[in-house]
Amino acid sequence: MSKIKANRNFTPCVPVVDDETFGGFPFTWNITSAQSWIEQNFDQVEQSVVQVAPLSTGLDSDSLDEAWIPQADLTKPLLVVRMRPEVFKLIDGNHRVAKARRLGITELPSYYLTEQQHRQFFTRQQSDTMYVDYWNEKVEQVERGWGKWAIVGEMKV
Repeated sequence: MSKIKANRNFTPCVPVVDDETFGGFPFTWNITSAQSWIEQNFDQVEQSVVQVAPLSTGLDSDSLDEAWIPQADLTKPLLVVRMRPEVFKLIDGNHRVAKARRLGITELPSYYLTEQQHRQFFTRQQSDTMYVDYWNEKVEQVERGWGKWAIVGEMKV
């Protein structure tokens, strides 16, 4: 992995009414826009699977809407972003993961966005610069041997 540069012309992907978002300060993504971009740029997106850990106490978030879990579409790919060289983050699909756990399903289809691809969906102006600083610090740590490398295309949730 290499260091990245801030986009001087970064424009936040501000959500409009009914857009789905995920995250909190400083990194919130516009999920609706990300999904639309994936559909239009399908050939540029890595497709793989996420390994789902078995159901156990405390794995599912308390913030999930229990009524929605049974309705979750397990054929719809999860959306995962590379947050730093050795870590991926699930930004869309928590209800699908909860349903899969409850059904004993061990893998779900997923889309993986690179550190360059997912930045365009940040909803705040300062997020791009903050993310670049965060990413570059983690790259330096990995170069010093302070981190481990994840295997691209595999993630456990």
